[in-house]
Amino acid sequence: MGKMSDYLPLNDDFEKMLEPRNPRWDLRWLLAIFFVLLLGSAYQIAQQVLAVGVNFTPRAQRWLMVIGLVGAALFDLGILAATWTTWGKELTERLLHIPEALLRFRGLSWFILTLVVIAFPILVLGLMGDLLIDPFPRLLVFSVFVIIGAISLKALFPIIPSRGAGLGLGLIIAFVYHMATLLVQVTDYPFSLSWSETSRFYLGSLFAAEKIYGMQVPPSVLHPTRYLMQSLPFFVNDIPLWGHRLWQMIVWIICAVWAAYLLARRLKLNNKFITAIIALWAYLSLFQGPVYYHLLVPVIIILGWFDPRKFWRNVFLVILASAWAGISRVNWYPVPAMLAAVLYILGKKQGDESLWKYLIHPAILGIVGVAVAFGSQTLYMLTSGHNSDLFTSSFSSDLLWYRLFPNVTYPLGILFNVLLVSCPLLWVVAARIWKDRQNWSAIRVIALWAAILVLLVGGLVVSVKIGGGSNLHNVDAYLVLLIVVVAHIYFRRFSFESDQTTDQTFSWPMTLFLAAIPVYFAVVSGGALEIPDSRIVAASLDAVHQHVNYAARDGEDILFISQRHLLHFDDQVELPLIPEYEKVFFMEMTMARNPTYLNDFYADLQSQRFAAIVSDQVVDRYKDRDESWSEEHNVWAQYVAKPLLCYYQPRLTLRVVQAQILYPRTNVENCPAISENQSILAEISQ
Repeated sequence: MGKMSDYLPLNDDFEKMLEPRNPRWDLRWLLAIFFVLLLGSAYQIAQQVLAVGVNFTPRAQRWLMVIGLVGAALFDLGILAATWTTWGKELTERLLHIPEALLRFRGLSWFILTLVVIAFPILVLGLMGDLLIDPFPRLLVFSVFVIIGAISLKALFPIIPSRGAGLGLGLIIAFVYHMATLLVQVTDYPFSLSWSETSRFYLGSLFAAEKIYGMQVPPSVLHPTRYLMQSLPFFVNDIPLWGHRLWQMIVWIICAVWAAYLLARRLKLNNKFITAIIALWAYLSLFQGPVYYHLLVPVIIILGWFDPRKFWRNVFLVILASAWAGISRVNWYPVPAMLAAVLYILGKKQGDESLWKYLIHPAILGIVGVAVAFGSQTLYMLTSGHNSDLFTSSFSSDLLWYRLFPNVTYPLGILFNVLLVSCPLLWVVAARIWKDRQNWSAIRVIALWAAILVLLVGGLVVSVKIGGGSNLHNVDAYLVLLIVVVAHIYFRRFSFESDQTTDQTFSWPMTLFLAAIPVYFAVVSGGALEIPDSRIVAASLDAVHQHVNYAARDGEDILFISQRHLLHFDDQVELPLIPEYEKVFFMEMTMARNPTYLNDFYADLQSQRFAAIVSDQVVDRYKDRDESWSEEHNVWAQYVAKPLLCYYQPRLTLRVVQAQILYPRTNVENCPAISENQSILAEISQ
């Protein structure tokens, strides 16, 4: 990155933008927003009462709440109308002097500031979790806390502009709330919290398989770097399940905070408050996908040490980051090199250099990066102990293009959500480059937009693969690149092509829009953790113990398709590991219709190799398109559930903890489902 002297300093325009010229207009906009939030909250709480059967007292309380919210909205509307009167001007002046009145009560201001920051996650994730489940009530409470906190912050630090205090408090509360949504999942609940949660811990344990299971097991084909990071606690004795959950959350928070800090540091804003705002914004923006922690490692490497003036250092960084990306995820092969190339284009002007000479540096980085990524993946394939065909499932899975648009699995659709997240970012890139167009050569503009477009298209294609399409985590590379580009261009942290400069002006609507989207995504996500009654959980766990230990009394094999983490974390389940057919990887092979893998499974079913099978509830009913995850459910029903139920029958179903135990059937004849599937797989393999 260039020296500080290479860039225009942040002039007074930024601070002027954060200090309103006409506070009364800010008050009007604030009142208008609260009017919408109050009416929206009244409507959604009324819908809660009408949709859910509750006893008389809570229903009566919520109807009173609805009436109060409507009354508050009407009062708010009256105040809004009054702002155009002389009294409204006096009201605005009085409100502006509240922070001054609190200057003498610094202890009280610190108390209020601390309270509003921690109160929001406590209410949403605990005390009022059943009430604040919808967006409008949650955003209303959030906005109230932001206003109260901003007043306290302004009282403590009068130098901070009014809008800056509100912007900073909104980002801080959203940041603390988001961390709380991660940490609330640290629990000793012995079963899986979600469809794949504890499977991730099992896959991490494979790096220490010999120590844990007394046998060598090849590590995961999918996301091995993620599970490598999750494996570290397995090398320490007797860390319980909650400790592994805590470790995963710590790793995620550290990686996201580190990447966000490095981006903010690269901008060299020379203003700690604004730097903190950018870091908070970047952190929240990374979770709009989300961008998983193992994929942030290459981002940290490049953002932390890339310098457009140091060629050989950059080559080394790209090699290091690409080697990690190559064994992380196939669509991340080119990302470290592309990120480095974009930082080069931002940090180095073309000047009088020829096109060839200017582009040779990023071209070499691109070639080296992609080659190293392919090489590291190939090396991992050859040394992992797996057959190479298991690594190509992504290329043989169905593409569900309709998930780009509104659907039951992802109500707004991938495309709309991508536009919602990235439109303000794209707006900044286009508007600021156009304003500074004399400082950009054509090739720099083309290269930036090409990189953004390539990663967007690639992310959209990956998103529609069966098994995806319920969030934006498959457009993660696009989001990372766009966040980096926007941060540099917004603050004009790029090298100028000429000595002519335009005024460095900042738009408050643009700035507010940029901050509002990641804050919104953070605030409306997550909720109170719902864990079954402890007595039901204990009884379910005892039932699992009894059944699997009884089935294995003579040393028979017991297959854990799901809940496999119990083999390590539960002392009452002392059974040998059966490495095959773990749920997450099994599902991937099923969606890819891998003939070798599925035929091995069918052979084991026909021989009734397993004395018992632990699984999620096995359902062979097909879903219609208007049901969520229909394609994923149907492919599992066809290739796994139907054949499984030919040879095994449910003996124990624990619906509350999402577990089922199946025993072999007696007098089993040929299974039509297996014959049909084998014919289909034979055609596919040809």
